[in-house]
Amino acid sequence: MNNLEIKDIDSQLNFPVRALINQQFNQTYALVMVDFGSVDTLADFPAGIAHFLEHKLFAKPTYNSDQRFAQFGAETNAFTSYTKTAFQFKCVGHVAENVATLLDLISQTYFTKENVAREQAIINQEIQMYADMPDWMIEQTTLNNLFPQDPIAQDIAGSIQSIKKITPQLLQQTYQQYYVPSNLRLYLAGQVNVSEVKAAINQALDKNIALQQLTKRQETVPLRLAPRKAVVHSQAVLSFKAQRPHFMVGIRVTPKAANLSAMILLQNQLDLLLELILGDMSKFHQNLIKEGLIDDSFGYNVVVERQYAFILISGESQHPQALLAQIESYLIQQQYCSELTVDNLELIRRDSIGAYLFAQDYLENLTTEACELDFYGVAINQVPRLLGQIQVSDLQSLALEVLQSANLTKTILYPE
Repeated sequence: MNNLEIKDIDSQLNFPVRALINQQFNQTYALVMVDFGSVDTLADFPAGIAHFLEHKLFAKPTYNSDQRFAQFGAETNAFTSYTKTAFQFKCVGHVAENVATLLDLISQTYFTKENVAREQAIINQEIQMYADMPDWMIEQTTLNNLFPQDPIAQDIAGSIQSIKKITPQLLQQTYQQYYVPSNLRLYLAGQVNVSEVKAAINQALDKNIALQQLTKRQETVPLRLAPRKAVVHSQAVLSFKAQRPHFMVGIRVTPKAANLSAMILLQNQLDLLLELILGDMSKFHQNLIKEGLIDDSFGYNVVVERQYAFILISGESQHPQALLAQIESYLIQQQYCSELTVDNLELIRRDSIGAYLFAQDYLENLTTEACELDFYGVAINQVPRLLGQIQVSDLQSLALEVLQSANLTKTILYPE
């Protein structure tokens, strides 16, 4: 991070373009992120359309984007999350050509009945593959209990039924509504020549009419910022194809602040809190290991996107009922309080800052993290400072607010 130089690149794209320059890298990594994901499904738009659109933007009338990137020595990828869609490449050389391809990828659409039908068949197989996985099944069930009737409870890829409803017209309508400058960011990292990138953008704008149209498009549909209000369903028991019983505890978090930048602070607070009370060094974790209730599969995940926030605690156990009873008692009855000390926090904080800085040595992590933080008004080099500001009293208050039975759901999946 000390070798990182952050520069804005002036362009006529009407959305931010930034370079994270570190000359120690030989590669260049670039990413366009769109503030549009699976939760932004409207009432008349089928679930999975954001993910479907991500796939179909690679199709062009006269070429395939994957092949064009490969022609210029770039590896490419894309992903869709609850609130974001991203398109990325990494290369050594030919940065200008690959930037032009990336901008064409997000600006030129080519949706036909034939290529939509082919994609439906491909995504059907993807959905069926995930539906056979116990980890997927237990997570979807838990999300349904945490967020009843909310789009976040639907799989990002949609369902076999929902993607049948996707048409070229719906894809084009979705694209026009959400792929607008206010929802876009372009980040480059590693070996970046700012003048070369600026020239490549200007040249692409001169030649690409679709890109010119994108830069002038206005936002017409608001994004879904927060989940629907609903009562959390307390538990579920499943029978599924699995070798061992699986368990999951879900905890819904309702942020107090409407300010998006406050969500990044919340993410860091929750990460520290969970590591203190459930991490490998906590007495509770060590006792569960000794009792044979958990193994290396035990873990937790904190998700904070826009004003959606939740915690998932999961793993495999031969005694899931006894384990969940202990976890619930530990969290709800505040048996974790002895872990929330200044000394423990300082130890975990140092580890967290070190792990965060280490992760930035990987260009993909660096670029994705920096780009997503941008939507929250936070620069990537501000995160260690945010971590340093968190006090034990902050975590104590947060724990009392979040770790309540009304926010908690439990799911057990038994082998058939």
